[in-house]
Amino acid sequence: MMWFPKGFGKGKGFGRRRGPRIEPEMKIWIGNLPEDATWKDLQTLGNTAGATRWVEVFRGKGKGTGMIAYKTAEEVAAAMQSLPGQTINGQPIQVDAWQKAPPAPPA
Repeated sequence: MMWFPKGFGKGKGFGRRRGPRIEPEMKIWIGNLPEDATWKDLQTLGNTAGATRWVEVFRGKGKGTGMIAYKTAEEVAAAMQSLPGQTINGQPIQVDAWQKAPPAPPA
């Protein structure tokens, strides 16, 4: 029998996606985030346009970017209109529609 640390095994943990499955049209991309920005900062800003469903600040390869997901298309439209020009920790952010990354070419 294989041993797993507590909380892992039976499909939990290893290789598991973070966050809920959200349709791409319900997400917006946020760029030019300051290094010290947290998901809570992004959530506070996102909630000014509507109730956020999921918020994430990317680290590593996607550093300086993030994503806000909403429940309705109306909230997405409101965010796309009201968030450009806003700032987080004094730094102006960029806002764009979410675009799914193209698949990597086979090696």
